[in-house]
Amino acid sequence: MGILGDPPRYRAYLLRLWLERGQAGPRAAVWRFSVEDPRSGERRGFADLDALVAHLAALTITTDGEPEVGDDD
Repeated sequence: MGILGDPPRYRAYLLRLWLERGQAGPRAAVWRFSVEDPRSGERRGFADLDALVAHLAALTITTDGEPEVGDDD
């Protein structure tokens, strides 16, 4: 929470991505992702880019279901 209990107006994360090569050769390689909150140390991993983007999109929704201020859509 921010000042006076307001939700934070920004978020910072450490983004990591790496290529995992499968047993079936280079065509079986997939990208993996994780984000880490530097304040809390909380880390969350994602099996694909769609899951990462969905997580980040969910973080931009306020508790009343509306996008955070500054969303141009």
